[in-house]
Amino acid sequence: MHRGLLVCVFALTFMLQLSIESRQAQAQQRGRQKPSQQFKGYGLPEPVKKLPQHLAEVPPVDATRKTGCREAAHKIDDLVAANLAKLSLKPNPLANDHTFVRRVFLDTVGTIPTLIETNAYASSFELAKQEALIDTLLSSHGYPSHMLNYWSNIMRIMDRPEENILAYGFRDWVREQMRINRPYDEWVYEMLTASGKVWDNPAVGYALRDNGMPMVHVDNTIRIFLGTQIGCAQCHDHPFDKWTQKEFYRLAAFTHGMQTKESSEAASGAVKRVKAELLRKDPDARLDGPAEQVLEANQFRVAFDPDRKLTLPHDYQYSDGKPSEPVEPMVLWGAVPELAAGGSPREQYAAWLTSPANERFAKTLANRLWKKIMGVGLIEPADDIRDDSPCENPELLQFLTEEIVRLKFNQKEFIRTLLYTQTYRHESSNFDPSVAEFYHFPGPRLRRMTAEQVWDSVLTIAIYNPYPYALPDNAQLRAAVDLDLTTITARQAEEHGKVFDDLVGPAARFKSMTTAAYCGEILARASELPAPLPAEHFIRQFGQCDRETIEGDSSDPNVPQILAMFNGPFTHMMLEEGSVINDFLKRAKSPRDALDVMFLSILNRPPNSHDRDIALAELGRGDTAMGYGNVVWALINTREFLFVQ
Repeated sequence: MHRGLLVCVFALTFMLQLSIESRQAQAQQRGRQKPSQQFKGYGLPEPVKKLPQHLAEVPPVDATRKTGCREAAHKIDDLVAANLAKLSLKPNPLANDHTFVRRVFLDTVGTIPTLIETNAYASSFELAKQEALIDTLLSSHGYPSHMLNYWSNIMRIMDRPEENILAYGFRDWVREQMRINRPYDEWVYEMLTASGKVWDNPAVGYALRDNGMPMVHVDNTIRIFLGTQIGCAQCHDHPFDKWTQKEFYRLAAFTHGMQTKESSEAASGAVKRVKAELLRKDPDARLDGPAEQVLEANQFRVAFDPDRKLTLPHDYQYSDGKPSEPVEPMVLWGAVPELAAGGSPREQYAAWLTSPANERFAKTLANRLWKKIMGVGLIEPADDIRDDSPCENPELLQFLTEEIVRLKFNQKEFIRTLLYTQTYRHESSNFDPSVAEFYHFPGPRLRRMTAEQVWDSVLTIAIYNPYPYALPDNAQLRAAVDLDLTTITARQAEEHGKVFDDLVGPAARFKSMTTAAYCGEILARASELPAPLPAEHFIRQFGQCDRETIEGDSSDPNVPQILAMFNGPFTHMMLEEGSVINDFLKRAKSPRDALDVMFLSILNRPPNSHDRDIALAELGRGDTAMGYGNVVWALINTREFLFVQ
């Protein structure tokens, strides 16, 4: 008999419509398969002791900074409270321990806590346990992993922006800036002024991302780091803002001397010579294989010619200049810092952009990180800030901007400050950021997990070690691909191509004995996977973009997401022998204990009485394993699981 009544009650409880009989049929079908043959890498002890080298050491918090963070957090709370009072609004109640621990894990390390971590926090009587947890998470290897995902979305970081640009090292370089907590202004300045090949100087990966598109590169840079959109002015005076086409060109004149590809005849001639030699050896040889890719990759290097001048377009139509007239560099506002006045135009540009005196630089970062932690920016959109942009709380944004400068652009300490606030500890509120009205922050905004957070949270429930291997470092990559194009032979190119393919080719990640895999997919943190992933990958289905646009990720629901959660391999994975939750369920002494394991592992809270009554009824139907599977499957498919509460 179809259990329609049970399904209706279950749907009301878990915000999901499901058919238990259909669920059982799916489980029985899986029982006839042998997924354990595809399922490897489990069984590592918790906690994981061996990590890739780039994750092993994260500098701890400086005690003197904590005092400053507390004081700034109190000021933020006062400004938020005053704004709420002015609007006759009240803050939300404080979130309970289970809500807070889940939220702060997702916001700092990008995944839900384990059952052990959830229980440890909820059972602690430490007076300042919120601060202690925040400090621990910000000093963990999960923090740079999560922040890499965050900045990759904004800066459109890709392993290979073009087929022959091998920018793997750039991603690792950005993660390293997060790991050592390097001041934001310093690493942005380095990206804007770096020269060389990417395996010698990974920071050039930022310039290579827009290879061959110098004007687009200027537009993207101003949008990312100054929160200002000037792209329209590349072709004509901006129709909605004050920027003119000549102002755009005068700004672009600072970086016009930058080149991203070797232009010498010697280099291009050497590549043609070796390719011809390869074809003579094998007329059917692929000219897009590893050997040819390595050859081409050596032509990409960033250099700067300060004598190269930019001119206005040949069809320039405005009265403030003439067609094809040379333009002198000029910043959009303020002035180039005096200390940089003697540097190259590119150095002057970078110094102006990242200067503490350039308030838009600090304001954009403050607004972005506030949005990251609280769910919506004080100015929206966060990358379209104008002089007259409406701001939800101008006094608060001004304080945050000054705080970023006071902290000398220390991202981690700024995030710590936001996490220390009472505002962050309140319950969240639902708010649609597309509406015209402001959100006034009675608590953080309720929001859906990012695609990477969903993936990493599924891994937390299922596997013990989410860092099963390390990507090749720059030293390995350099040894594989760095060539002297003037002396290289076809045989040497083939040898280097093979080493390169062994390092980063499709099969490379499966060669490690510690690599965990399921149904042909590697089980590793999102930050360790190729960027971007194939369109059919779970993470892409949940909204990770192809990294072609700034902040192109989506949190909108769609049918592939529903199918992936209802009947995809990765929600089944956690029910397999050897998964973390399966191991805990085996230790459960009763169905009530098993329910606690399931709820605390997936939703990071214990079941309430209503949840317990319905779930125990399902568990009492005879087949214990099937009952466990039904409840786990239902919980992972709730909206509660997918949202940052």
